[in-house]
Amino acid sequence: MRFALELFGAAFIASVFGSMVGLGGGFVLVPLLRLFLGFSPADAAGTSLVLIVANSASGAFTYFLHRRVHLKIGLLIALGGLPSSILGAMLSVHISARIFDALLAVLLVAVAVDMAWNAERRMANRLESHRVHEIKGMSYRGALALGFVVGIFLSLFGLGGGIVIVPAFLYFSELPAHAISATSHFAILLTSPPGLIVHVLQHDVVGKDVVPLVAGGLLGGPIGARLSLRLRSPQLLIIVAVALVVAAITLVWREL
Repeated sequence: MRFALELFGAAFIASVFGSMVGLGGGFVLVPLLRLFLGFSPADAAGTSLVLIVANSASGAFTYFLHRRVHLKIGLLIALGGLPSSILGAMLSVHISARIFDALLAVLLVAVAVDMAWNAERRMANRLESHRVHEIKGMSYRGALALGFVVGIFLSLFGLGGGIVIVPAFLYFSELPAHAISATSHFAILLTSPPGLIVHVLQHDVVGKDVVPLVAGGLLGGPIGARLSLRLRSPQLLIIVAVALVVAAITLVWREL
């Protein structure tokens, strides 16, 4: 019971944070599963995807109500990510724990540094219009290619793909920050299930952990989505950068 409560608390916090910045919560949960609970890379990725699906479902619903989602771009990313999410789940059982942690830490730090260093330049002249569907998104080919990359990171690391979607939107689209979080969440929701199914078939998902993870994800998702609507764009970028660095530090700490 104590473990279930701890897992629920971790899922709730990860869900709030992930929904708030559009990264799906896995960037918080996976380091916790690896560092404190001793999950293998495949088990951590598969179990994290349970939270990501629940978190994305509840968070995306809230974003839909506020009309923040760019549907066309989100659908194209999901289409590109469906096959690669299956491939990522299959690769997760063949990667060593040390390589998994090292690659994940490097990835998190690289994205965080990029966001912190270029935040002002990328946000300059970025519209804050509430009519998201009228804003230019990105090319169809670009969205499909982005989706393929997202699928790999989603299922291989259990991060949900937002860690790739958010920076890509900031570089290659004109979407406002809140629409970026919302559309990222929507794409994650559509792309996650195939990878989760493969992880389940590979017995990577711990059955007894599903209920507290889903409960934490369902409760935390709407809270994070509402909080994001109250924060200004630069604040969201700072939250993303800080969270990624903290996650990377925990992974490196494990190997010391």
